[in-house]
This record gives sequence, structure tokens and C-alpha cells, in this order.
Amino acid sequence: MPQQTPEPDTLIDAMAALLDIEIEPEYRPGIVTNLGIAIRFAALLRDAPLDDRDEPAPVFRP
Repeated sequence: MPQQTPEPDTLIDAMAALLDIEIEPEYRPGIVTNLGIAIRFAALLRDAPLDDRDEPAPVFRP
């Protein structure tokens, strides 16, 4: 079953309420853009094929 992602505005409103902060209207478009980028990056990691024998790398090498 495909993963469903909530609408960015729903996520922003929920996170703002959780953090008890007010989002100024002029910042919302930038937040939506950055959230969309973060969601796409997270999907790449979520969808990466892993085998049961895969282990984390001991050293990060870019």
C-alpha cells in the first residue's frame, strides 16, 4: 500500500500548534517549499531497498 503524506498546510498547522508558535502568513510559502523538499528526501530513504542482512556503515564517506 502506498504511503500517504498529509497536505503541507495540515502538517504546518499541526506542528505550529504543537510548538505553540504562530506562523506569519508571509513565511508560509517558504515553509511549504522546504517541507515538500524534506518529504521527498524522506521518501528516498524510506523506499531504499534493504536486505535483512544489511548493516549500518561503520564510517560515513561522502
